[in-house]
Amino acid sequence: MAVSSNTEDRGQFGSSLGFIMAAAGSAVGLGNIWRFPYLTGENGGGAFVFVYILCVLLIGLPLLFNEIALGRRSGKNPIGAIRETGGNKFWQLAGVLCVMVCFFVFSYYSVIAGWTVGYIVTEIINIPVNFDEFVETPMYVIPLTFFFILLTILIVLGGVSGGIEKAAKFLMPILFIIILFIA
Repeated sequence: MAVSSNTEDRGQFGSSLGFIMAAAGSAVGLGNIWRFPYLTGENGGGAFVFVYILCVLLIGLPLLFNEIALGRRSGKNPIGAIRETGGNKFWQLAGVLCVMVCFFVFSYYSVIAGWTVGYIVTEIINIPVNFDEFVETPMYVIPLTFFFILLTILIVLGGVSGGIEKAAKFLMPILFIIILFIA
């Protein structure tokens, strides 16, 4: 496969491990850790887990593999990748939708991550905080959300290998330890 001149300037992962860590970090998400146990209990336990795994295998993995293949082939964003592979206007709209979903997920996770940063800080300095009071006080939530957004910007400015990959290699083992600790 020939590499076009515009993809040579783009950042690349330095290792397969870095890519796997970053992909796992984006795939696992807070929902699987935060809401999954609750949803499992509310929706039938084992039957819910069976349907969930079935959906992941039949819907999630094929979409993931297609997204990776499309990105590797084109080296472009979702809209450009679909345009380059000959997708019609409908599929280009799907590319726009992918970008919009990323924006909305980032907006949602920024608030939750801001709460997390706040709870870490209050735990370190040993200040007891009521959850309702914490999330209903803009004085706490807004600066912490912007702090998380700033951290995200700094990581992204580091590039793929020096920012995203490095952060994933550092943060994913911490996530794994937290999951083990919670279990």
